[in-house]
Amino acid sequence: MAGSPQHATLVPDEVTTLEFDQGYRRIEVLNVDGSDAVYFRVGQTDPEVGGTGSQVLPAAIGSVELDVTTGGPTEVRLISAGGPQVSVRGIVDVVGR
Repeated sequence: MAGSPQHATLVPDEVTTLEFDQGYRRIEVLNVDGSDAVYFRVGQTDPEVGGTGSQVLPAAIGSVELDVTTGGPTEVRLISAGGPQVSVRGIVDVVGR
């Protein structure tokens, strides 16, 4: 497990799992170079390219924030038909400011 953020270059058609050392209520997944679409799921279920139930970031530079509904340390699984660069970070809510 590791801290946040984490970065990876995806291998075509292989699931990449990023495990964080704590649980987050919300995450951000960033398609850093936009070379290919990125499919992902939070938790212990593998995503599929174009698969039902998988979140998707299009083949463009951009990000999405998503609420985490699983307990324990946050785990994000990603896949792509190509080899885009991704970054995933846990979002910590600041209370009392």
